[in-house]
Amino acid sequence: MVPAPRARADVRRARPPPLPRAHVPPGPGLRRRRFTSVATLMAGPLWRAAAFVQRHRAGLLVGSCAGLFGAQISYHLFPDPVIRWLYQYWPQGQPAPLSPELQSLFQEVLQDVGIPSGHSYEAFTSFTFQPVSAGFPRLPAGAIVGIPATFLGGTLIDSDHPVVVHGQRVNWQSPAGTRLRDALTLSRDAQKFALAKEVVYLESSTAALQALLAPACLAGTWALGVGAKHALGLYGGPMNLRAAFNLAAAVAGFVAYAFSTDSLTHALEAWLDRRTAALSAAYAQGGVEFYEKILSGNIALRSLLGKRGEQLYTPSGNIVPRHWFRIKHLPYTTRRDSVLQMWRATLNPGHS
Repeated sequence: MVPAPRARADVRRARPPPLPRAHVPPGPGLRRRRFTSVATLMAGPLWRAAAFVQRHRAGLLVGSCAGLFGAQISYHLFPDPVIRWLYQYWPQGQPAPLSPELQSLFQEVLQDVGIPSGHSYEAFTSFTFQPVSAGFPRLPAGAIVGIPATFLGGTLIDSDHPVVVHGQRVNWQSPAGTRLRDALTLSRDAQKFALAKEVVYLESSTAALQALLAPACLAGTWALGVGAKHALGLYGGPMNLRAAFNLAAAVAGFVAYAFSTDSLTHALEAWLDRRTAALSAAYAQGGVEFYEKILSGNIALRSLLGKRGEQLYTPSGNIVPRHWFRIKHLPYTTRRDSVLQMWRATLNPGHS
């Protein structure tokens, strides 16, 4: 008898777990592809911005120039709400009205300068030590002049009235405080010189010329930069080279703007002093006193403010320039000497 065949058992072996793979660092090709993709993502917005500027550069230039001009001329076009809000004197929580004495002084200055009847001027009492002004007298908004409350004598410089300068209260009983109080007390001729200088500035409409410098320098920098890049063939080169050239052109444009602005300011200040001192010998004498008192007051503030005062004022009373490559205003000693020379010339016309 033949035995029946034995059935084969269906035995399924369990698959062994996969062996852990050792970490293999990506090759140079994979790293290069990853870096390229990241750089592409980062450079995408830059390229789009560069393309947008390239397509609309004329419109962007016009808009930027108009914005710069408008920002610098706006407070001259609307002087009353801006200048009055910034410099109005509030002695006891209320704006101080212009006293009849200051109003009479201002009208006398307008008459001495020879202001036409059609020009509009308005004055208010300011808390500053020197007059402030803005506006165009020929326009409907007119011009506004802030007359310091110290021109009244004891309004701000009274011993019982607190005065804070650069965050520090002035001690009127100290020697420096006494000198500062004397420096703030001006004669009528010195007050008239200070006000007439502001009126002459407003009548000259030089504020429009000063506001034109920034957009003119911007447009000039852009035009010269585009021309130079075309001449050097940089538009066909790498973007990094053009970016470096644009940065250098921007720095050169700012230097040109700073130099032209400071030069115009120096020429304007010298012209204002000469024009105001030429009104009469009394105005010239008042100008000498005005700048002498400014220098004396700055020397007093240098002593009152300690180290802060030494950083702000020189031992002679001039203002320390904030930037090593810029002198934004003429030194007060230079302006005093210029007016003093004119005063001596009016006293001795044959020896000028």
